[in-house]
Amino acid sequence: MKKLSKRLFKSKSFQIILCWLIANYIRLVYYTSKKIIDIDEKSKIYIEGKKPAILAFWHGRLLMMPTICPPNRKINVMISSHSDGAIISQAMTHFGFTTISGSSTRGGISATRNSIKSLNLNEFVAITPDGPRGPAMKVQKGTTMIARVANMPILPVSYSSTKRKNMRSWDKFLVALPFGTLFYKIGAPIVNGDVTELENQMIKITEEVDRLAVS
Repeated sequence: MKKLSKRLFKSKSFQIILCWLIANYIRLVYYTSKKIIDIDEKSKIYIEGKKPAILAFWHGRLLMMPTICPPNRKINVMISSHSDGAIISQAMTHFGFTTISGSSTRGGISATRNSIKSLNLNEFVAITPDGPRGPAMKVQKGTTMIARVANMPILPVSYSSTKRKNMRSWDKFLVALPFGTLFYKIGAPIVNGDVTELENQMIKITEEVDRLAVS
């Protein structure tokens, strides 16, 4: 059964269908949910698409990421090069995003170089600092290194939902369900590339949206 599942996931036809389903599920959740968005005043200029930045999401809060990204800006999503990453990469293309293949465990140098290049072209880069395999909610140094070299701020971003399901994965991947309330929070820009500050802010805003979702 496992061999059959692996073959299925490697099938290009299956991946195309799966990515289409994922993208449209994201749209279904977004358009059937109430949205409450809290953006730090200093981050508004970036979320409005007026200036480029790095968007940092926890791996477990990746699903609804396309619905909060700045408009009218090219978004480059750093995705790991393993099979799960390929599926996510293809799903992101349904929202007009491009992908940078690589992670802290595979293709890191190339991904870092391409991320810096994109930022220097005034494009956005979205990264999961704890991906692709964790530890969960633990920032790896690659994200802040890219920020320092490119001289770009990092925006900590998170979301939660009143109707959701957490997967039994290392990151407790949060799947928002339709007809709930989505809480988005974008924290203040991290401008000094500090790992501890970024991690603390990302944990803080995630805890805040989770509290709102259960209150």
